[in-house]
Amino acid sequence: MNISAKLPDKPDQELLRAIGSRSYPTCVIMDLDGKVILRNDSQGAFRPTSEDRLKSSLELAQQLLDARKGMKEQPDSASAKATVQILEAILEIRPIPAAELDRVAVIEGVAESVRQRFDRWRAIEPISKILKDYVAKIRLVAREDKETRDAAFKVASEKMLALFRDGIALDDPRQGIFSDFWRLVFEGAISARDVETAEHALSIYRRAYGSRPDLKMRIDRMATRLGALRQGLEERDSDNSEKEELR
Repeated sequence: MNISAKLPDKPDQELLRAIGSRSYPTCVIMDLDGKVILRNDSQGAFRPTSEDRLKSSLELAQQLLDARKGMKEQPDSASAKATVQILEAILEIRPIPAAELDRVAVIEGVAESVRQRFDRWRAIEPISKILKDYVAKIRLVAREDKETRDAAFKVASEKMLALFRDGIALDDPRQGIFSDFWRLVFEGAISARDVETAEHALSIYRRAYGSRPDLKMRIDRMATRLGALRQGLEERDSDNSEKEELR
């Protein structure tokens, strides 16, 4: 199928919506029927910014096509159906309850490569959901409405801090959501006056991005805010000690 023949010189918003996008540039992978099978590569929006990332995304798309073919050839196979369910959930083709995914992921016959991909996706899915919910809200808010945008950011940071406190964290800077995760954990910790967590988040962020000149100003601001929080808490503790001595 010649997909390009269907695209006008200047695609309009209706076409963008049809492929699940909102703006340009946009990139998706379609099957031979013209259906989008990849608009999210589990690391964020599908942007083939490197050869490795493009290859990884194409492999994932091919894996789904192979799984669908396998299910057609063996319609009664539980493992074939489970494989399609897992990959379609990862690619956000259709929503499947987490409990159902956890159940089918352990069905005998599901390829180990699919199981490992699912485990990686499942580990970061709660983080991705917070980020996607935040982006969805922000897209509906005018840029000049700073108060509403700040409120949405604060809610997202509080939720991300809660995930971190529950033991969920990212340790690979190559993950597309790594930066957003640790920034929000830091912001949540600052709001909660949690110096230890803020220090931890900043140290990880600095270790990952400290060599990037374009992020130096951001990191400096984070360090300044952490210093202000630490000083404020020290002054509060000092005032409390003086009050105790006067009693």
